[in-house]
Amino acid sequence: MPRLLPASLSARVVWLTLLALIVSQIVNFLIFMHERDRFLERVILSNMAENVAATTRALDYVARGRRADAVRSLSTHDLRYRLLAADRAFPTTSDTRARGYVDELARRLGVAVERVRVAIGPGLARGPARNGPDALIVLVRLDDGRWLRARQRLFDPTRRWARSSLTSLAVSALVMIVIVVATSRRMTRPLRQLAGAAERFGRGETVEPLAERGPDEIRRSIAAFNRMRERLARFVAERTRLVAAIAHDLRTPITALRLRLEFLPADDNTRAMDEILDDMARMAEASLTFMREDAAVEATRKVDLSALVDALCEDYRAGQHDVRFEPASRVTLVCRPAAIRRALRNLIDNALAYGRRAQITLEDGSDQVVLSVADDGPGIGPADRERVFDPFVRLESSRSRDTGGTGLGLAIARSVVQGHGGEIRLEDVPQGGLMVIIRLPRERTG
Repeated sequence: MPRLLPASLSARVVWLTLLALIVSQIVNFLIFMHERDRFLERVILSNMAENVAATTRALDYVARGRRADAVRSLSTHDLRYRLLAADRAFPTTSDTRARGYVDELARRLGVAVERVRVAIGPGLARGPARNGPDALIVLVRLDDGRWLRARQRLFDPTRRWARSSLTSLAVSALVMIVIVVATSRRMTRPLRQLAGAAERFGRGETVEPLAERGPDEIRRSIAAFNRMRERLARFVAERTRLVAAIAHDLRTPITALRLRLEFLPADDNTRAMDEILDDMARMAEASLTFMREDAAVEATRKVDLSALVDALCEDYRAGQHDVRFEPASRVTLVCRPAAIRRALRNLIDNALAYGRRAQITLEDGSDQVVLSVADDGPGIGPADRERVFDPFVRLESSRSRDTGGTGLGLAIARSVVQGHGGEIRLEDVPQGGLMVIIRLPRERTG
């Protein structure tokens, strides 16, 4: 059943409404056809009884020699009479339904049951046999022994009702489609706005509280989203302030230790302590920079991603770095360009620090953009590829402290990519080296 349903809620409401309308009309049509059959039977039987009774009474005043002409003159288009010889033998009616007609006709005509025969024609037959002009054939033995045969053709005064029902169904479906489409789109508009706000909030954008409108269930969902947005924003702000305060307060003891170190004699121990203090100072400064950039609010906009990457690579090439990028076509993406540039710069810096060159590729897709940065360095083992994204993690086997890194480059890159709703992962380069692959989804609409 879910595979048959359309994707959008509005389309599902329209589809289910039309399905319910069609099913109800089919049920009503079947009930109507059943009642119509019963109605036709009663009308035809009553018409036959009245007309045959009137004809038999009229024949009492007609001479026997002229009765054949009289019954022909009394015939109509739908009801035809004929006199049959007295020696004609007709079988007794045995069908249960026809037997009921015999009893009722005999009662209405005021004659014995043995003098009445009934044959149900194809016009009143049930099932596949119901197809023909004759509805009912009645034979009544007259006083002179001859048989009066009455053949009733099928007439259906309800035939136009069926056509009117189909017309009514089409008009009702059209009106209902218009009403349901307009109403469902109006009802689901707050849901579409909620989905868009959740998408933007997941990308790290600042989202204003949504107006709580619509049905009660949708209003409660919007209210829950507004509370969640407020709590998450408060949590992130408090975490950022806490880490920034710790990094800032570390400056004072580091400075005090450095001053005390100046009064100690220069030897291997003091030089080692001085290097450790330098590392701590760089980590504190990097933490402050990371927190400031993470807390900075940048609006998203549509940018030419291929031009952004090409301009960044041109800056590196101007500094005599081997950074290769060949833009194949124009690739546009709704993103925060400064954040993307910062993440890409960190990845290129890593590639150049641990390899001789950086190869950048950009692929455009219908639902996502794939950006990769490859180097020819020693690479990273599969066991450490997830751990290197943690802040301040540096792998001694391939990421030396002599490079001056603090272990925040990949952490910043992952934060930026995830803030855009994307994903980042590491893979081996077949010719040797490491490749960082970034997948950025396109903004969802509707």
